[in-house]
Amino acid sequence: MKIEGLKKTVDFVSAEVKDVKVKVDHLTSRLQLGEQRIETCETRLADLERYSRRWNLRLRGVSEKEEENIRDEVIRICEQTYPDGKGKFSFAIDSVDRLGKKQNQTGSKSVPHAVIVQFTSRIVRDPVWKAAKSSAYLKDNGLWF
Repeated sequence: MKIEGLKKTVDFVSAEVKDVKVKVDHLTSRLQLGEQRIETCETRLADLERYSRRWNLRLRGVSEKEEENIRDEVIRICEQTYPDGKGKFSFAIDSVDRLGKKQNQTGSKSVPHAVIVQFTSRIVRDPVWKAAKSSAYLKDNGLWF
């Protein structure tokens, strides 16, 4: 009698273990599928970010000032660098942001943070970039893209 009870208990536990193994296998396959999807999404996101950065230029050497209007300063620099685009830059430059935290202006000579310039069109961005390579204005003022 005791042996039969033990056998039933062992059979029941064995069946439960098999059910758990099936569930674990199912969850493992779902987890792998989810990880593949995440990897695909991360790759696509990186590709999209890289693609959107094609509209950007990084401008270095622009001194930092209190209450600066960096967008107007960048428009002025772009007009000096590529005079054929004068008048277009106020519409062609979408956003201008300085990288990093604002620097403390307590007499310390530090390198100014770079500026990211996002253009609305590569048709305007590309000529600026090409003109910047040989721009005397940029060289004379210690600026570079």
